Amino acid sequence: MQHDGQINAARNSTNDSYDYEDGWKFIRPIVNEYDIAVANLEVTLAGKPFKGYPQFSAPDELVETLVNNGFNVILTANNHSCDRGAKGVIRTLDKLDELGVAHTGTFRSQAERDQNYPLMLEENGMKIAMLNYTYGTNGLEVAKPLIINYIDSTVIKTDIARAKELGADYIVCNMHWGLEYKFLPNGYQKTYEQLCYREGADMVIGGHPHVVQPIEQKEVNGEDKLTVWSLGNFVSNMQTRPTRGGLMVGSTIEKKGDDISIKEAHYYLIYVMKKSEGEVTQYYILPDFEYNTFTDFMDSKNQNHYKLFMADSRKLFAEHNLNAKERIVDTDSEIGELYQQFLTNYYAVEIDGGDEALLHNELIGDLLQVTVDKDGKHHMISGMCANPEEAKSVRNYMNDLGIGTTSIVKVNYGNEGILVNPVTP
Repeated sequence: MQHDGQINAARNSTNDSYDYEDGWKFIRPIVNEYDIAVANLEVTLAGKPFKGYPQFSAPDELVETLVNNGFNVILTANNHSCDRGAKGVIRTLDKLDELGVAHTGTFRSQAERDQNYPLMLEENGMKIAMLNYTYGTNGLEVAKPLIINYIDSTVIKTDIARAKELGADYIVCNMHWGLEYKFLPNGYQKTYEQLCYREGADMVIGGHPHVVQPIEQKEVNGEDKLTVWSLGNFVSNMQTRPTRGGLMVGSTIEKKGDDISIKEAHYYLIYVMKKSEGEVTQYYILPDFEYNTFTDFMDSKNQNHYKLFMADSRKLFAEHNLNAKERIVDTDSEIGELYQQFLTNYYAVEIDGGDEALLHNELIGDLLQVTVDKDGKHHMISGMCANPEEAKSVRNYMNDLGIGTTSIVKVNYGNEGILVNPVTP
């Protein structure tokens, strides 16, 4: 989500832009481990004036950051889909199409829905059908031919049947449902979860309550199923004790012959921390990790909120979770070592004047990232190296690709923000 506080914080007056990338860098290496990474976009991209609650329109840079950080499926059916009327629905879809990212949940017409729904994804020899529905749109509606996918038993039955006709090996229903700020699912959620499984869905993933609800990996009629009742808040400006974070839930599905089953399911608890860093204030999305072992990254207030959110969530899950296992970023893991570099310093190769279109280049996009220094200047960099010699190898590779003028820089993290300084050749 993007509340007013987040929009104002991301504003970079130096170049009249909105910067989110650094706030997402801790989750990027996790997201990039998955073949399919799904996010609920609970705002419209209706253009200026940008506004948070109650009728959201977020800067385009928000969804660009989603895509830059590895999310390759965007869900658009939620209670804020109609916040800016038909213009908001259409412009959101236009922007997602422009970025080339798969999306589902809202449509410009019935013909478009018929052609593109269910969203069919092919990975590792499996066909995955992705469905998305919302309980409502806060009393707002858009006129035909636009379509918002509402939770409706007849529609869901028809859509799951259609997924099977299209040869889906696996069917995921993403549901925007439930009561806000409640920690357990209600009867409405349970009724529609049962409907989805009865009709042949394999996963039911929920959002909307703004707090985490339990995860259940279980058997239903002898088949493996995974239900996430609520993912909580991935990123928002909500500041009450249970709304300061959420979940990233992952699973591995495995195909043996004609059978596909869940090999394992897991989750990361994440906390959202607001931190002023020079020209831009970031909302950091933080998996559990010993951040302050390496630098004074969290102040005492955030440390307390972080510990309470993690403890409360674990208490709830200890009582109500079924089989899904928690993952924590270990300091000695590959991702943990990346975190240490983020929190201290590293060497990298900067592409001088790099066009952000390079981030979507199939050949090198995954090798690049954008950081903003404390003065608001953008830097497109590649590599996270322990010393200049390693960075020289990265630079040689970039030069071989012919992507532009490059230089070796040292990136330092400090309490006042990020510093990017050239390294003498």
